[in-house]
Amino acid sequence: MPIGLLPLYVLLVLGATAVEPAAARRVAFTGLVAFAVGLAAYAVSPGSDDLAAIGLAAASSTDAFFRINTGLLLLGIVVCAMAALHAIRRGPPAAPGRALALLGIGGFALWTLAPLIARSGGWRPALAAAAVAVPATAGGVAIDRMGPAKRLPELPGIMWPGAGSRSLALAVGFALGGLGAALGPHVGIVFAGLGLAALTDFLDRRRRGLARVPWLPCVALVLAPTWWLMATIAGPMGLSLPVLPEIPFSPAAERMIALPVGVVAWAFLGLWPLHRVFPDGLLAPLGIALWLRVASPAVPGGLEHWQPLFVAAGVLGLCGAALTGRGAAACNALAFVALAADAPTSAPAALILGATGLGLRITPGESRGAAQRLAWMLAALALPFAFEAGFRGQVIYTLIAGAGTALAGWTSIERVGQSSP
Repeated sequence: MPIGLLPLYVLLVLGATAVEPAAARRVAFTGLVAFAVGLAAYAVSPGSDDLAAIGLAAASSTDAFFRINTGLLLLGIVVCAMAALHAIRRGPPAAPGRALALLGIGGFALWTLAPLIARSGGWRPALAAAAVAVPATAGGVAIDRMGPAKRLPELPGIMWPGAGSRSLALAVGFALGGLGAALGPHVGIVFAGLGLAALTDFLDRRRRGLARVPWLPCVALVLAPTWWLMATIAGPMGLSLPVLPEIPFSPAAERMIALPVGVVAWAFLGLWPLHRVFPDGLLAPLGIALWLRVASPAVPGGLEHWQPLFVAAGVLGLCGAALTGRGAAACNALAFVALAADAPTSAPAALILGATGLGLRITPGESRGAAQRLAWMLAALALPFAFEAGFRGQVIYTLIAGAGTALAGWTSIERVGQSSP
């Protein structure tokens, strides 16, 4: 059976994240993003992993969609090959072997995609790839010369609340809050857990001189009237999580509930430009849990209504994190974009990206090598699912998110310094 697009992408990820030096991985990551965008655009249609079916559709159509998407696939392979050549020229003694493996994978991918390229117009996908590559290269070089990731100080490592301030009460309080948000069986427990986690995190940061105003606990207070509204509508059915999809929320009620819950999830993720006001770190996974456990099953219609606002907020956070070289924040922002798209692939993409963002923040600077490679490999594997979710809801925003993701890898992957929180 012929290999599909997703297995080809996985092979490219495995080869691209293993090359040395870090500069080669940065180049290869941009190629992976291009391939992932093309893969995700095809994945929106059923049976899209069948190259023969895509080729037949491309041959019988004059739509530029096939030329551009196939061009993105071709661009991804070519950029990964360029990264491999860079690794051979500039890498350490062990680099050529890994680079040759990536070249071999790229050659196999190109050979596999050759029929699709021919049926998509032959030279037209190559022209589309060049049209994307030229401005992207110019922009990347310009931003690299500005050196945002080199100028700004590195993010401090995160720690469990109470550990730095030596407060057992804060440590236990945050643990109970996190467990309530992540595992609580009732909406009230989830909301209370989020509030407790936000409060204990703020108290710990204040004791360490990192915060003065409890912005996040104040925002979390909006969950109290939201819970009251949900409980009033639910009545005797209650608000246990398994029955949330069955509660008859009206369209107006869904919109009223979805907005505050979505805003609280966004605040817990600590996205740019309010990343100095709302911390991320250990709180970010709790924001993802709030969305997946309460918002998505309870008020899907309300989330769909506010989708343009939420996706735009996520894309803005992604671009801001990319420009300032904050790779962990970029992962959190792309996770929020995937959540806001509310597609079948949203949950796995958000969970993987959220775990990647947390991993990048936890890993100390002295031991980043292998840990960072693993984190960025996981992020790359999640990209097709995140972009596919985005394409099902907001196409233009998803394309901007793709550009922001490539820029985030370019400014963040194993740079010497990163931005302040």
